[in-house]
Amino acid sequence: MTGAPAGGATAAARERVAPAPFAFSTDAVRLRPLDGASVLVNIVVNLEHWTLDRPMPRAALPAPGGLTVVPDVANHSWVLYGLRAGLPRLADALAPLGPAVTVALNAAVIDHYPQVADLIAERGWEVVAHGVRQQSIQSYDAEEPVIAEALARITARFGTAPRGWLSPGMNQTDDSLALMRRAGLEFNHDWMIDDRPVWLTTAAGPILGLPYTLALNDVTTYQVAGQPDGALADRALRSLARHRREAERNPLVMPVGLHPHIMGVAHRVGEIERIVAAVVDTPGVAAVTSSRIHDWYVAQVPAP
Repeated sequence: MTGAPAGGATAAARERVAPAPFAFSTDAVRLRPLDGASVLVNIVVNLEHWTLDRPMPRAALPAPGGLTVVPDVANHSWVLYGLRAGLPRLADALAPLGPAVTVALNAAVIDHYPQVADLIAERGWEVVAHGVRQQSIQSYDAEEPVIAEALARITARFGTAPRGWLSPGMNQTDDSLALMRRAGLEFNHDWMIDDRPVWLTTAAGPILGLPYTLALNDVTTYQVAGQPDGALADRALRSLARHRREAERNPLVMPVGLHPHIMGVAHRVGEIERIVAAVVDTPGVAAVTSSRIHDWYVAQVPAP
């Protein structure tokens, strides 16, 4: 993805490109269902630390006069409410799925909010790394130490190294995928380019790109697009119906991205209960963790 071509090459040849060859999703290798399920619903709960000593990653309430303020008490409180009150609500709504939930975890959560780490362990949810704190990788002086710290802190707390990574904001540098692969990571959720996993090319060898989503994501639905309450559940249930039809030809993954400060509030958590009920009650549909999706796919489509 980096490096300049020889003289005379076209401007297009110098462009950064996605780390996977382009192909229509309909031309993908035909996959076998996973234990009878052809629609694999990947619930990813993002649990984040927004530090008070820098501007907040996102604002529900701008400061008067359009200023950027530090400390930003209003928006820090918004997210802290999500961890304190929203997460227990959200965990109860997800309970019918058992351990088939994935958490994208800022490693700093472990130290700042140890009860959150305890809840994750008690529920048996899978943990994928989500950086150290909610901060774009471009704002660091060096990337490799951030990856190493996130993996080390998560491994020390949970006793198992995370197998995958979801970047804060899905932001990467030209070197991110190679550094992740060298660190032992097996999959990455940032390249949201297909309904099925896709092998991504890195200088350190292939890493599996797992689906993630902006369409079925509470941040983009409510905080960015300002959709009315009920929109996420409506999108998810309509997507599920369509995916069931498409999965008759080839199984696929349906990711859903959640944040407790957005979906753990009293007026929205019922949407999660509706989505969970549909997943549990619909034949051919199953909630599946990220690692299980990785293993299901790699068993049928080994790394190139």
